[in-house]
Amino acid sequence: MLKLKFIVIILLCSSIVMVAACRPEPVASEEARLLVLDPSAEASLYSSEINVRTYVENFNLVEKIGQNPASGEGHIIYYLDVTPPLIKGNSALTQEGSYVVSTQKSYIWHNVTPGSHNLWVQLVNNNDTCLEPAAAVRVPINVILK
Repeated sequence: MLKLKFIVIILLCSSIVMVAACRPEPVASEEARLLVLDPSAEASLYSSEINVRTYVENFNLVEKIGQNPASGEGHIIYYLDVTPPLIKGNSALTQEGSYVVSTQKSYIWHNVTPGSHNLWVQLVNNNDTCLEPAAAVRVPINVILK
């Protein structure tokens, strides 16, 4: 009987050690992260006004557009129907009229024509250069007007 109690105690102790060893430690990413909350990918939208809402993590949106880069800060560029450059250190600007530079987490595209469109959103440095790694999201949508 004493031997059985000893075995049970050993098993319990080893189970506790195994559970403690398997518990994941929280990991805090220092990389900038960007999510598009609205619209959802492949959404059919019934308005020519497209409201893009984002969520930004580990990155400060600041009013320093055109200034020197500083780690962890910059702004957002919203794109419509153009693929943004995503190479570190290169300008993230595309042809005039295809993008909007902003420090706001939302932007409304006005007078979007019916049909398939690609929205892109990218976090960039103060001087409009791409981050490393790039923080960009593509959202294909379909605009249907009646």
